[in-house]
Amino acid sequence: MPDWYAEVGGKIVQTMLINSILPYVGLVTGFVIPMIKRALDNGFSGNQYKTKKSAMGGYKDLYSGAEYVIHFKYSGVLNIVYITMMYGMGMPILFVLAAFNFFNQWVCERVIVAYQVKLPPALDDKLTNNCLNMLKWAPILMLFNGYWMISNK
Repeated sequence: MPDWYAEVGGKIVQTMLINSILPYVGLVTGFVIPMIKRALDNGFSGNQYKTKKSAMGGYKDLYSGAEYVIHFKYSGVLNIVYITMMYGMGMPILFVLAAFNFFNQWVCERVIVAYQVKLPPALDDKLTNNCLNMLKWAPILMLFNGYWMISNK
């Protein structure tokens, strides 16, 4: 096995590990940044009715939650699935990291939807169907690339 192969494999595992912890970073920043903005607005008094905002729209933007951006969530899932399926047969630790990542995303998304964001957008099933149509090619990619990884000498 060439030296660069082990180095690239280590970078992929490191990236997947970082991606699995990243949902918690988004969770913490989703709580801390609005809290700091609110404290600066009310002069660190803790009174949400004391504000420097002169318009109701600015007040609502500050004290209501952020918008829920679901397209970033779908892209993260697609990224994890395709990287795991592409290289998982050669580096089985990726399957464990993918499961860890999906669990972390599930936990963080439940907290984010319950406590941080406004109501999630009312979407039809077009985005979900599009994601499922893209995901159906991942096992085929795993079969071809996995066969190459196992049979290559």
